Amino acid sequence: MSTAASPSPISPSSWSNVPLAARPVAVLKFGGSSVGSPETFSTVVDVVSESVKHGPIVVIASALARVTRLLSGALENFTTHHHDEGVVDELVDTLRRRHLDHAEAALRSDSLEAYRLILDDHLSRLRTVFGRVREEGFSPALRDSVLAAGEQMSVPILTLALQDAGYLAPHCDATQLVVTDDAFGGANVQLTDSADRIRRWYGGLDEKAIPVVAGFIGATRAGTITTLGFEGSDYSAALFAAILEAGALTRYTDVNGLYTSDPNTDANAERLDRIDMEEAYARTESGALGMHPKTLRPLVHAGIPMQVRSILRPQARGTCILPTGVDLSVIVPPVPAAD
Repeated sequence: MSTAASPSPISPSSWSNVPLAARPVAVLKFGGSSVGSPETFSTVVDVVSESVKHGPIVVIASALARVTRLLSGALENFTTHHHDEGVVDELVDTLRRRHLDHAEAALRSDSLEAYRLILDDHLSRLRTVFGRVREEGFSPALRDSVLAAGEQMSVPILTLALQDAGYLAPHCDATQLVVTDDAFGGANVQLTDSADRIRRWYGGLDEKAIPVVAGFIGATRAGTITTLGFEGSDYSAALFAAILEAGALTRYTDVNGLYTSDPNTDANAERLDRIDMEEAYARTESGALGMHPKTLRPLVHAGIPMQVRSILRPQARGTCILPTGVDLSVIVPPVPAAD
């Protein structure tokens, strides 16, 4: 078994004395591949609909697939090509077309019109950030503001789609909940402040609400947007699960669980049916499981299990990451008996 230094204790009981009337049975995290096409997006809504039958849930969502890379590439081109406004025009046009195509497939007409206004507002803000880059020069802080636009544009589509399906689904601003330092590009979460804000926010929601929160992003105490690093949405989801003392965290991606090697490049890769939390923690810290290296830290001391499932095969078993003494029965959505 691999070994790694134990994470710093982050027991939820030490974070806040704000009581939780009803803990979520699960936090569901949907990555870019899950919300990246109209077909998989529809499956996301179905998964949420099935999961909420078991009790309260919280949803963490990423930007649409490849949007963060698109934003990063455009910023690099803008800063290295004498602040060419054509770069910004092309970026905005591409983002508008991509998100509206997605929204048109997912939303009813009135929700679509509401989303157009939301999208236009975020694209206008994005132009403003590029204007600041032109006037002030590149900075890691401005880069984070650019990259955060991906989640800010995608999450409202899911919120509105759930509302169209008849659910009370508030769109919640991660920058008001996740407090970080100013290590832009890989910000460190301020656990006590974040826990206090998240627990107070969750405690004020309607008991039937399905809150949807952007992963990957947060903000300093002064309100400057930050990002948590590559695959940071996984870490966001784990934080919310631990802070809210959820029963489980389920991560949806385009691969059916965790494998002994990359199944896209190795025909001999074998799926792991389950893995001990300690071993998974060691592998994740070394980058071997394809998740943010901090993902499992909040779950270890909280004793919260995690499963990795495929949005392309939502009924498949995937991989369960289990702390010692935790039974499969607590996991939501329930683990299938077999593939």
